Amino acid sequence: MLELTRLDHHYGESHTLWDLDFSVEAGSRTCLMGRNGAGKTTLLKCIMGLGPVSGGEIRFQGRRLEHASPEARVCAGIAYVPLGRDIFPRLTVEENLRIGLGVRPQLRHIPDLVFELFPVLKDMLRRRGGDLSSGQQQLAIGRALVLQP
Repeated sequence: MLELTRLDHHYGESHTLWDLDFSVEAGSRTCLMGRNGAGKTTLLKCIMGLGPVSGGEIRFQGRRLEHASPEARVCAGIAYVPLGRDIFPRLTVEENLRIGLGVRPQLRHIPDLVFELFPVLKDMLRRRGGDLSSGQQQLAIGRALVLQP
């Protein structure tokens, strides 16, 4: 489903990812672990198109993505939850969740799964994202799940 072949990334003169091969099969769960500075976030940003790839290939469902925009990758079904959560603090919980629906026109409603996993969000649909506790701000995970990645 997701396959990276000989992926390279540079930050200026610093070579951060070297000839990385990585794959995730459909329906599987994968945990990316490593010490600080090992390149975990850099790898995820490369997959999402938020960081430039210096070489190699990124394929998702057989389609090459290394030159695709982040929006195209989201439309293809890839979701990303950034480290800092990056919710929209002035938007309501519902508006934060609905943002994800806009990039995949075939999706019209927030999936029930989001509220099954995070039931407190259903009770807080009208609250501003910035008013939530840090734990409740895992709303960003719900926003990614809205895409049905």
